[in-house]
Amino acid sequence: MNLLPEDMIYEIGTFLSRKDFRSLLSTSNKMKYSKYKYQYLNLNKETSKLFASENENCISFRNEVLLQIANPNKQLSLNLFNYQEIIDVSMLGNVHTLNLSNCNQITDVSMLGNVHTLNLSNCNQITDVSMLGNVHTLNLYGCVKITDVSMLVNVYELKLVWCSGIIDVSMLGNVNTLNLAGCVGITDVSMLGNVHTLKLPYCQEIKDVSMLGNVHTLNLSSCKKIKDVSMLGNVHTLNLSWCKIEDVSMLGNVHTLNLASCERITDVSMLGNVHTLDLSSCRRITDVSMLGNVQTLILPVVNI
Repeated sequence: MNLLPEDMIYEIGTFLSRKDFRSLLSTSNKMKYSKYKYQYLNLNKETSKLFASENENCISFRNEVLLQIANPNKQLSLNLFNYQEIIDVSMLGNVHTLNLSNCNQITDVSMLGNVHTLNLSNCNQITDVSMLGNVHTLNLYGCVKITDVSMLVNVYELKLVWCSGIIDVSMLGNVNTLNLAGCVGITDVSMLGNVHTLKLPYCQEIKDVSMLGNVHTLNLSSCKKIKDVSMLGNVHTLNLSWCKIEDVSMLGNVHTLNLASCERITDVSMLGNVHTLDLSSCRRITDVSMLGNVQTLILPVVNI
């Protein structure tokens, strides 16, 4: 195996044989003396056990060796996807990028507040995320027992997809990229007008989106209780697919507009300045003569 002298990334996973793994440890001087600033450890059960026999400077969970931390200042990235034996993650607070997706025995994540990028998707026993407010990128997909996200105001990119227990998102207005898809308990999004990228697909209880006019990228797909989108004319990229809207006359300044399957729309004459327009499955639209300036236009299929 050829090792690069600069920006070395060590990947240890199912693709490595035991022989190659030992070779890697040997080449990097058993890794704990490595001079490289960045290490990426992607361990499966076989290689993690081997790592235990080769290296004494490590952290163990139930005899499963997961990570060596030789220098806490290194930017360590650790992928522990689907390690369902893991319960205690309190020793991983210095990891830069940590993937604990599907580790659904974990309940306490209070010591992970200094992790830069943290994936806790489908860790469905977690209830308290109040100590994760300083995480830069946080993925809580499918964490259905979480109800309080008020302390996540400083997170830059936050994914709360299918977190059905969340109702109040009023404190998340400063998040840059916020994905709330499938959060069916949310009704009030009036405080999210400063979010740059906001995804709300399948949030079917939302009715009023009048305060979201300054959002740059807005996805409201399948939000079927929304009727009035007149205040969204300044949104750059707007997805209204599968919504039951009728009047889109105020959306002429939107750059990229998705109206796929909005079957109640009949008049698109005011959308001539839209750059990219998707009208697929809008079966009641018959006149597109005013759309000659649209750069990318997807039209409904006409049955002959």
